[in-house]
Amino acid sequence: MRILLVEDNVTIAHNIQDFCAMEDITIDCAYDGEQGREMVQQYNYDLLVVDWMLPKMNGIELCKKIRSHSTIPMIMLTAKGELSDKLEGFDQGFDDYLVKPFDLDELVARIRALYKRTVGKDEEFSYQDIVVQLETRRVMKSGEEVNLTIKEFYILEYLIRHRGLPVSRADVIEYVWGGDSLFENTDKLDVYIANLRRKLDRELIQTLKGFGYKIEK
Repeated sequence: MRILLVEDNVTIAHNIQDFCAMEDITIDCAYDGEQGREMVQQYNYDLLVVDWMLPKMNGIELCKKIRSHSTIPMIMLTAKGELSDKLEGFDQGFDDYLVKPFDLDELVARIRALYKRTVGKDEEFSYQDIVVQLETRRVMKSGEEVNLTIKEFYILEYLIRHRGLPVSRADVIEYVWGGDSLFENTDKLDVYIANLRRKLDRELIQTLKGFGYKIEK
């Protein structure tokens, strides 16, 4: 696995690089957003790890530029621990986040989990008049593209893959956010579900009171 790390703190970058090398993960380093963007254009990476606060171009702007042409998995590193900051990162296209300071073992675990989740799948599958394209993260309904956020896409993918089965809120959170405590005791998941219903079909996703959700087979 070859990863690009975009981190302006040279010490942190080299520590991550050395640790990942012991885990058989190759890390290339960029030290500002512009350099990161150039390296993404030059090389074929399996995954990106990007710090939020970067010189020349911050991590959010870098993510937006990359997302305009690529679906490469991306993990955000940030000292910003507020819920609103994390949700902004997700909505702009990051797949996962890690708040500084963090344990390097956790970073490696998140890298492997995200990589495993985003490779080795069928490129496309459908349900009724909905087509889910995994490579491009596009969703079509009755032949027209539906604009979903990254997290809305993952939620829909998980529910359709498990259509006909009841899935718990905990299962959805584990798949989409890696079981992170970000959504404990909040109604944020319900907001995402409501958005999917509004964009696709209000009858598509059933709520199972006190448990989770279900899409009919």
